[in-house]
Amino acid sequence: MPVAALSRVAARAGAPGGVLREEIWQRLEKVPDPRSPRGRVYPLPCLLAALLCALTAAGHDAVCAAGQWVARASPAELARLRMPVDPWTRRHRRPDESTFRRLLVRLDRDALAAAVLGPAPDTTGPDTPDPPPVPSPPGRTGPALAVDGKTSRGARRPDGSRVHLLGVAAHGDGRLLTQVEVDQKSNETTAFQPLLSGLDLTGVTVTADAMHTVRANLDWLVTAKNAHYLAVVKANQPTLRAQLAALPWTEVPTADSTRGHAHGRDETRTLKAATVAHLDFPHACQAVRIHRWRRQTGQRPGRETVYAITDLTFAQASPAQLAALARQHWHIENKVHHVRDVTFGEDASTTRTGNAPANLATLRSAVINTLRRAGYRYIPAGRRDHTTPTAALDLHGFP
Repeated sequence: MPVAALSRVAARAGAPGGVLREEIWQRLEKVPDPRSPRGRVYPLPCLLAALLCALTAAGHDAVCAAGQWVARASPAELARLRMPVDPWTRRHRRPDESTFRRLLVRLDRDALAAAVLGPAPDTTGPDTPDPPPVPSPPGRTGPALAVDGKTSRGARRPDGSRVHLLGVAAHGDGRLLTQVEVDQKSNETTAFQPLLSGLDLTGVTVTADAMHTVRANLDWLVTAKNAHYLAVVKANQPTLRAQLAALPWTEVPTADSTRGHAHGRDETRTLKAATVAHLDFPHACQAVRIHRWRRQTGQRPGRETVYAITDLTFAQASPAQLAALARQHWHIENKVHHVRDVTFGEDASTTRTGNAPANLATLRSAVINTLRRAGYRYIPAGRRDHTTPTAALDLHGFP
């Protein structure tokens, strides 16, 4: 698809979770500037726009490459980035690597994520209804989100611990909606509520792995956010898992069965669901058992049984829909984390000072969201089409 056509697609896209053409500058202007006004040369939105475009170009995955990308930009492209003009030379100034690096270290992580990842603000008037938080995946009657964490392996804090980020992404296309950095003295469990508190989750189903099967968090999700949950139960909840394993599953018919083959692996998944009323867990309505059989080329076959619980009743979610939710939960791993690692080299990045690792991860995710919305299915192939500054500017919709 030509770059011009992609730009038109991106301009028409109205889905939340990415930067929109009509308001891209307004959103970037809402990020607080941590720099001192004295001696400030470049407006903050200009630098953020340059970083977004630089990360879009293939091979520009590090901060140092952002300076190289700006150095190759033409005067017309610098004007589209709104770079200031030197009063003496009458030429646009070009920020270097150190300018970007100092900014990323000090920039507020949550504010940047809200600006480039969060739902679009209402710019069409008070009478316009708000858009749904995320699109509904195929086979579902309501939207769904996946919560999962990712460690930036190359970024280490002063105490030696790695930077860990907790994000939430839409089922289906895998667009990241927001993320928070997990404190070095804490874990993902304590970051669960801060991550989701700013999102409208009414009627949304949140899927999570076993680490987030915590009574207080899931009760808060249902009572305070009017949402639903599908949570995996493993050894960290031994009593609950024992109760689920003791259910008479042999008497429950198989409700859903799927087979797949990819990357040299055959997999068969069967799901059984049972309505329960005696589980000692907040709002639990259905128990789920998923049995997986895998055969990898050159390896012996393996079997795995996974249990899960949900507050969704059978009328709200059939077993086939629960199976789809369980499968699509891993879209955040395949379509966000894997792309950031393989295509953007996030694990290989050694940027580690201050807020820089989290802010770079946010900008990478914003680029992924924009490419997805523009119609790219495979991000590596899509990024090769945006090696020039003009192509990146067109993709992001900078006028």
